[in-house]
Amino acid sequence: MKSSVPASLITGLVFAVILCALCLPAAASNPTAPANSTSIAPANTGPSDPAEVEAFLDQVMPANLARYNVPGATVAVVKDGRLVVAKGYGYSDIANKSPVDANTTSFRIGSVSKLFTWTAVMQQVEAGNIDLDADVNTYLRDFKIPDTYPGHPITMRHLMTHTAGFEEQDRHMVVDDVPDLISIRTYCAQNIPARVNPPGKVTSYSNYGATLAAVVVEDVSGEPFEQYLQSHILTPLSMDRTSIKEDLPPALASNLTKGYQYAGQNIPLRDWIIVVGPAGTISSTAPDMAKFMIAHLQNGTYKNATILSPAAAGLMHARAFANDPDAPGMCLGFVEMQYNGLRMIGHGGDTNLFHSDLVLLPAKNAGYFISYNSPAGASARSGFFVEFMDHYYPQGPQVLPQPDPSASARLQKYAGTYETNRRNVARFEKYLTLDPQVGPNSQLEFIVTPNGTLRGKSGGPELVEVRPGVFTRLDGIHPATGNAVFHTAADGTVDYLCIENWPFVAYDRVPWYGTSGFVDDVRTAGCLLLATVFLWPLLFAFRRLHAIPELPVPGYSRIARWIAGAAALILLAFVVVLLPMLVSDPVLTTSYLNDQAVPAVLTAVLTLPVIAAILTIATLVLATLAWKEKFWTLPHRVHYTIIAIALIAMLWWVNAGSLWVWCL
Repeated sequence: MKSSVPASLITGLVFAVILCALCLPAAASNPTAPANSTSIAPANTGPSDPAEVEAFLDQVMPANLARYNVPGATVAVVKDGRLVVAKGYGYSDIANKSPVDANTTSFRIGSVSKLFTWTAVMQQVEAGNIDLDADVNTYLRDFKIPDTYPGHPITMRHLMTHTAGFEEQDRHMVVDDVPDLISIRTYCAQNIPARVNPPGKVTSYSNYGATLAAVVVEDVSGEPFEQYLQSHILTPLSMDRTSIKEDLPPALASNLTKGYQYAGQNIPLRDWIIVVGPAGTISSTAPDMAKFMIAHLQNGTYKNATILSPAAAGLMHARAFANDPDAPGMCLGFVEMQYNGLRMIGHGGDTNLFHSDLVLLPAKNAGYFISYNSPAGASARSGFFVEFMDHYYPQGPQVLPQPDPSASARLQKYAGTYETNRRNVARFEKYLTLDPQVGPNSQLEFIVTPNGTLRGKSGGPELVEVRPGVFTRLDGIHPATGNAVFHTAADGTVDYLCIENWPFVAYDRVPWYGTSGFVDDVRTAGCLLLATVFLWPLLFAFRRLHAIPELPVPGYSRIARWIAGAAALILLAFVVVLLPMLVSDPVLTTSYLNDQAVPAVLTAVLTLPVIAAILTIATLVLATLAWKEKFWTLPHRVHYTIIAIALIAMLWWVNAGSLWVWCL
């Protein structure tokens, strides 16, 4: 996806990368390592000994950065209420050879920022100002969320568990320059996403939902969110090097690491300027993040500061929703995970250039924070997670699952195509996400093998069923993302797929007519059939050249061909020439996504299908008349009817991609 689209302002990568660990061979996108892969022997009490932890980090981190060509990283490890180690690796400024200093160098933490927003919400819940199960509209002063599902309002609990049912929407989430920033209140009022699922049905990660929660905090507390965050969380925890501002104060800006993009060498770039601050703009240092982690591990208290009561912290850390009983779920803001038999809660964070992870192990009173200053940090953090967990909390010997060839017939219920539900549904963004020229193809097709396993149709390792609907890798590799869990509906059909350690999204089962292959085939077939209208002028010229008389036909028969031909040519120009030209223009797509005004050329081009639709209706009427009055020869009537059907098919394709002018 183009860098102008902030789809990485999420707790992980896009769907194709999410499933790499399950459906592709072990690779850089999701490295795995055997237990105790380093030569440093861990303490029996986990990461408790500073010298041992530092030795472990010194061995793992330089190799981790080198493997992924990441310039720099910062990491903090906490245990039993204290910071064990905070250390920086690599460079914050390559040109000046400035090393990352964990104590002073700050990193942008992306969606880890949401944990601060959710903590603020829980403070207001504790104060009695927010009811987790009340309609959020009762708190909003300036605007209201539409009542798409009467009797099923969106609550704060839905926002915190990402079950509000919003579509994904990236438009206006980033801007080109700091002066272009708008308030979170204005953003939320002017960019309400479509509600595409009843609240509480299934998770679908939403930056809008987190930002809306911050507006609620403003409305019930009477304080601007930035001020609230500073007064009620950052200052009490003495997080003096942490800020949610995009335009950092000079003292903090000078210590913010540069962000880099690797293209043969690491090139410094400017990161996104993010409008939805409560969802992803905090910058911080490793020691500051350690204070926040310790506060949560100690049920809301750090040293003499209490930001949450034990009851509120416990409620926040407990599972609140799960897409499937066999998979981890969402806490109130925290993401639940499991690995090596341990339960964890945490959150990842991604901007265009920075990738972070915060992981807490409540049962072990331990955790870590890590952040990288390059896009490859998304893969590097997965590698670090596996090495950290396998080093300090290894799993005992495991019996490799065995496939059952006789199960092939039974497993057919899981075969099919699945698509992330974190997608745009109602707007032009839908096409920007799904078009392979612009965004990732978010569909994955599973097939059943004769071996009695599942695998991706495009290849990759086999997945074997270990419990009904739960599949793990046959080769025994344990990916950081966990197992695949297929959810079975009440009628016994499989309706969506869950990934264990990504409980904030689900992957809908796609009907045959919604698969990318079928949709693409409709476009191809439609274009080929519509191109046959060029035969009409050729046949007309042939008859004139050879003085072949025309059969007597009504005068409007010529108009019929003009109308159908015009509709066909409009759609051919739209699909084959204009649309690819527009979406391949990064300036235009950036302008559409970032600017308040829609580019005029985009409005004009997406008006063409509307004109074609009007002409298609006329074509259908005239096709009916052609058969009723039997003008033209039979082959000509059949061909005209085929053109009418092709026009309908192409308009179906337009609708499938939300390519109407009103979808802008």
